[in-house]
Amino acid sequence: MFRISARLSLQSPAYRFSHAHPELRIEILGRMDVDTEHQVVEARVLGREASQYADELRSLPGFSEVDVHSETDHSAVYRLSLRSDLAAQAIRRHRVLTRYPMVLQDGWLRFETVAPAGRIRRLLRYLGGFVGPTRIEAVRRGPLKSGELGLTDPQEALFRAALRAGYFNAPRGVSLTELARRLGRSKSTVSHQLTKIQQRLAESALRLELQAFPIGVE
Repeated sequence: MFRISARLSLQSPAYRFSHAHPELRIEILGRMDVDTEHQVVEARVLGREASQYADELRSLPGFSEVDVHSETDHSAVYRLSLRSDLAAQAIRRHRVLTRYPMVLQDGWLRFETVAPAGRIRRLLRYLGGFVGPTRIEAVRRGPLKSGELGLTDPQEALFRAALRAGYFNAPRGVSLTELARRLGRSKSTVSHQLTKIQQRLAESALRLELQAFPIGVE
């Protein structure tokens, strides 16, 4: 899981607005592409008098429609029709799936993705060359959920049991025969299941490609 921080183009209306109001936190809740250059965005603005910025947004180039719904004095949801900025176009072009909310504050866009490492590198090079400074803030290396590992719940339970018993140690802390006896299963069944587990883990590792990146790659 990569957390990426990208500065928007200085000419971008989103940059101009967020940079003029650095105290505001803008959470992009969802986006829908209308065509290759236009999109509809739903965003929550958090900050003092959050609902007061509709007229200012309408005055910016690239915004064609602005609707606002006030939630509290410090929270409002905006529905915006606007021209896509270069960062949004680059994310779409490089087929990088982002997790919501994406956070925009003081001209910087921050988001998380599990896109393959090679795709992330290409996106960073593009953004660094045509948009502005871009960096990886963090790479998550903690435990992954079973769905991310590609394992079913029973497979994950067996994998963790074998791991705790030392089956994957070098040298092994427990034999296959002993592991099967502890689990109350036949040796052939456990052997077959572990083979399938190792195959799925290998496939998941290739798919996720959670490789090390030097922080600050641009």
